Amino acid sequence: MSNRSFHIVAAGLAMIGAAPVAHAQAAPSAAPAQANAATAPAGARAPRPVTRTSFIAGLDANYKTLDANKDGAVALAEIQAAQARSEQAVEALMVKRRAEMFAKFDTNKDGQLSAAEFNAGSPIPQRPKADAAKALAQLDSNKDQKVSALEFRAPPLANFDKMDLNRDGTVSVDEQNKARPAAK
Repeated sequence: MSNRSFHIVAAGLAMIGAAPVAHAQAAPSAAPAQANAATAPAGARAPRPVTRTSFIAGLDANYKTLDANKDGAVALAEIQAAQARSEQAVEALMVKRRAEMFAKFDTNKDGQLSAAEFNAGSPIPQRPKADAAKALAQLDSNKDQKVSALEFRAPPLANFDKMDLNRDGTVSVDEQNKARPAAK
């Protein structure tokens, strides 16, 4: 699976932001925090080392969230429901940001920039719809039409292991920086 495909699948499955590294980098607690990258400001949290154990804990927490009926497997309907929640969260965030932009543009606060004018000049871009069947096909390695916890863990855990260059069970900040694509 390409890195881009993985991120798309992870975003859809993890409901945008309940990503394992977000869990691992959240403040330590008995249970991983439900971080949401869609609403967190970019760069709000500095990178920190991530242990394999905390990474797996984040994956497991994400899996439990996806497994809505708690039957130990994630089916197509559960993936679709998670993607729908993710899309709703992103749309709500976009609406909120539009309101903030309107307030920002109306610098003299006289209301001369109407909401209709602002919306006409700044339409919400149409995002491609996530394909739950494709996500299921990519993760369902035994092709039983369900995603087990092990199948769910496999792609992101393989990426974690690839990032852990010295194989010490922790992805250091230096290893995280080395894994990031170079800015173009």
